[in-house]
Amino acid sequence: MSVTQGILSFKLLAEKSSSVMTSFAGLPLVAEAMKAMSIPQLVGKNLRIKQRESGKYSESDYVESFVSLVASGGECLDDMERLRADVGLRELGFSVPSAESGRFFLYAFHEEEMLKGRPQKGAFVPAETQQLKGLLRVQEGVVLRSTNRQSPLIATIDQDALAIESNKAEAMPTYLGHDGYQPLINYWAEEDLILADEFRDGNVPASYDCYSSLKRSVEMLPASVREVRFRSDSAAHNFDLMDKFDKGLTVCGRHVRVRYAISADMTDALKREIEALPEEAWEPLRKVTDKGLVEGRKEWAEVEYIPTKGKGIYRHIAIRIRPAQGDLFADGNRYHYYAVVTNIWEWNGERLLWWHREKCGTVERVHDVMKNDLGGGVMPCGRFYANAAWWRLNCLAYNIISIMKRKTLPQQWWNWRMKALRYWLIGVAGRIIRTGRQVYMRFCGTADVCALYFNARRKLCDLANAP
Repeated sequence: MSVTQGILSFKLLAEKSSSVMTSFAGLPLVAEAMKAMSIPQLVGKNLRIKQRESGKYSESDYVESFVSLVASGGECLDDMERLRADVGLRELGFSVPSAESGRFFLYAFHEEEMLKGRPQKGAFVPAETQQLKGLLRVQEGVVLRSTNRQSPLIATIDQDALAIESNKAEAMPTYLGHDGYQPLINYWAEEDLILADEFRDGNVPASYDCYSSLKRSVEMLPASVREVRFRSDSAAHNFDLMDKFDKGLTVCGRHVRVRYAISADMTDALKREIEALPEEAWEPLRKVTDKGLVEGRKEWAEVEYIPTKGKGIYRHIAIRIRPAQGDLFADGNRYHYYAVVTNIWEWNGERLLWWHREKCGTVERVHDVMKNDLGGGVMPCGRFYANAAWWRLNCLAYNIISIMKRKTLPQQWWNWRMKALRYWLIGVAGRIIRTGRQVYMRFCGTADVCALYFNARRKLCDLANAP
């Protein structure tokens, strides 16, 4: 055998030819989705953070670069150098700033003066800076731009908080025992879009002021929405909050009805009422499987429970779980009990519980994507508002990618995780060819994905030209 450079019999050579390649041939589709959603115009209208007018990069360049960074697999600021070094992307029109420049961009969101009211102990959610508010208005513009032709009447909003571990000295302890942050998001389930988010320290409980961010989320919905269906875990089990929901919300001069299903705190009084139910009150809580509806170990029942707090009339639906094969649970109990409180009276209890449990496959899935597929799981620094901007940019990236998939790709691609999307489309090699004044890109993916890419670009053109 001849002597080779490695185990496989090929020799590695540095690229010295004039040909231009990119490792992210599918990334321009994300960039075109941003253009179709009018990101440059929205950023130019709502975001002003530069200290001076001169400079190579605009605010829009920074926002588009951050979205491209997390879409391509980057999860920290230093990863921007990988995009910046890709000559092919530069040839295609990408303008990527350096990692250090991106860091100062995030620092521009921070205002230490607004954190002076933070107590040494206890929960504290500071007001947002003007720059953060501007970034949320960009998010709002994207939401409205993607849905203004569909005119939905009902929107399901799922709310949940996520604990993110961080070793920054400024991070606060979370309920999981580690230091970090606990941002809250409101997720529009039907459209697969993140509405208003709220960045929080790790010691702020998820139950802290669930109303404000939800109200801001409803303001971001199209004017056609007349009913919001709200789902949450027990963090939103607050009778003052539910009484507000019963009255509805008035946003932008219109009244929006709010219907909710919230996991209830299992108080001693509620548990006594559940345990007192007769056996005939319980019905099977079936599971939806490939073989149809199947009975399991769960049952449900209506429970007449009047709490000592609150002014409304609340419907409580109890759930009990039997241990397998008639054994007792480890704590010695025969059943484990849970409950859901709601103001939806006309639905069958089983249907309502099914609908409430769908939250596990919506907002909790989004948390997983934000934390593990995008860059939301790693905070770039110790400055609170800079981290808040990083999180919000990741929320914007999630929405752009979701819109790109749902508006341009076949339906079987909609549920694909970013790992598969990068493997088949975004992280594919491409050769850049310049002939005269025309630039071409030879996509090196499979033939069917190349055809899909071609059709997706045409659909984005139609979306961009739509009124």
